[in-house]
Amino acid sequence: MNIELSGNVIIRHQAIPDCEKCENAKKLLDEKNFKYTVINADKKFFGNLMKQTKSTQVPQIVIDGKFVGDYDQLIEYFN
Repeated sequence: MNIELSGNVIIRHQAIPDCEKCENAKKLLDEKNFKYTVINADKKFFGNLMKQTKSTQVPQIVIDGKFVGDYDQLIEYFN
């Protein structure tokens, strides 16, 4: 399964309902006036995504169709 995402996307794992870094990523994108979509991924989708991105972090963030990483890497992206 090849996952292609365009635009700005935050991918959460549905098994982690209280994801602090997910909420922080949303707040940061809101502060930067970025429009984005949140995907609540199931285990299969997130597993396939991790294989593609080679990242096990939550959330997985895509900006302008390119994988940025997790919340900490999103901060670096804006710095």
